[in-house]
Amino acid sequence: MFADLLDALYTALTMVTTLESIFWIVLGTVIGIVVGAIPGIGPALGTALALPFTVYMEPLSALLLIIALYDGAMYGGSIPSILLNTPGDGSAAASTLEGYPMAKNGDAVTALTISSTASAMGGLIGDVIAIFGSIFMLPFLLLFGTPEYFLLGVFGIVLVSLVSKGAFYKALLSGLLGLAVTVIGIAPGGAADVRYTFNSLALYDGISFLPVLLGLFGVATMAGLYAEKTGQISVLDTLGGSRWQGIKTTFRYWPTIIKSSVLGFIIGAIPGTGGTVATFVSYGEAVRTGKKDKIPFGQGNPRGLVATESANNASIDGALIPTLMFGIPGSATTAIVLAAMLLHGLRPGTAMFEGEGYALTIALFIGLLYSEIVITILGLASVRVLGKLTTINKHIIIPGVILLSVVGIFSIHFNWLDVWVMIAAGLVGYLMTKFGFPVIPAVIGVVLGGIIEENLLRTLQLGGGSLRMLVERPISLLLVVLTITIIVMPVIGALRKKSKN
Repeated sequence: MFADLLDALYTALTMVTTLESIFWIVLGTVIGIVVGAIPGIGPALGTALALPFTVYMEPLSALLLIIALYDGAMYGGSIPSILLNTPGDGSAAASTLEGYPMAKNGDAVTALTISSTASAMGGLIGDVIAIFGSIFMLPFLLLFGTPEYFLLGVFGIVLVSLVSKGAFYKALLSGLLGLAVTVIGIAPGGAADVRYTFNSLALYDGISFLPVLLGLFGVATMAGLYAEKTGQISVLDTLGGSRWQGIKTTFRYWPTIIKSSVLGFIIGAIPGTGGTVATFVSYGEAVRTGKKDKIPFGQGNPRGLVATESANNASIDGALIPTLMFGIPGSATTAIVLAAMLLHGLRPGTAMFEGEGYALTIALFIGLLYSEIVITILGLASVRVLGKLTTINKHIIIPGVILLSVVGIFSIHFNWLDVWVMIAAGLVGYLMTKFGFPVIPAVIGVVLGGIIEENLLRTLQLGGGSLRMLVERPISLLLVVLTITIIVMPVIGALRKKSKN
């Protein structure tokens, strides 16, 4: 196993350590920091906007750009958290707890330096865990066959629905809506079976997930941002503190960095949790172990900021693990990473952990490691300039994002149908959010729909038209039991509550 890892590591290094690969990593990281620092965008929307522009790129270059953008945006989200008390996205929310009080106390530069340094260290530790842990993944994956991959897709949607904000069954309906979009057009079984095209030839090839994703993330997010009353926001008048103090403070809490990074990696690997849960759990652990600190928590304790930022970027590596292994996105942004893989003909599973696919997988984690270096350099060099990104007026952001979305989608097939699908998906996404239906299960349903249907058909073929294989194998039976348990849990909970009353 170690010999395979060394071979893949050597090949991956030759793949990533080229001028072209480094260019895409640097570009993705810079764009990610910018979109992460602008309130209202964040990593999911940033990667979704970039996805259409990767269509004609090589698979490695496209994925390096996407994951570097993801990494940069996760760090960038801490900038408005620290300076404005306004998280760039959910995973940066925990950074407001100590980062903003530090900025108000006159240590904004120190806090921003801690953020970049701790983010880079957390990402580095997560990369190392992922690279050396990858040798154990192929033997585990070989236990899974076609029935298991079908059930994993279904289980992924159900699990993400369970942990999404809002009512479980609303989230589940959202996931089913995403699946419904994928059955439009000619069925995989043969040209004779045409579904839900309404006699429109334009729908015979189905609806691509790209315009749907960009609509649900881009158009819907901008519609929600437009509906908000806030316009331009003011940043702090002065940015006090020093870079050197921030670096020293970060490494003073090296046990917290290691512990939070491991926690971030593990929690990030649980589908549906992502950086938000990882950062708050790590912050809670920092509070538990730092009760004797001189600065009280909530009043600018650096330990809390170190914990949240290191967990934040380490969660990226964790979230990529179920995505690469099973095609179950660990977060909303890894759903975009999965979409990028499928767009470039890469399938999650054993193919990503043997031969050339294994080298590509290792190359992605090395690319993240290089991205951490870029974050450190840029974070330290331009710490005062980055704060200005938070003052951009939303009336500039909204038309810019919409224009990028339209140009990106239209440039793929030069087809206006994709643009109209994107706009329709955006309106549906906005209404879903307004009425309490989470969008992320729908996104995962759209991305996983093809994989789920394909493996369902294969399972039926292997079983002679029967689904008995789903309960004849230990792992598939376990997945069936877990899925049913999650679905009926809310009903049982409601009945128990009713009986108590």
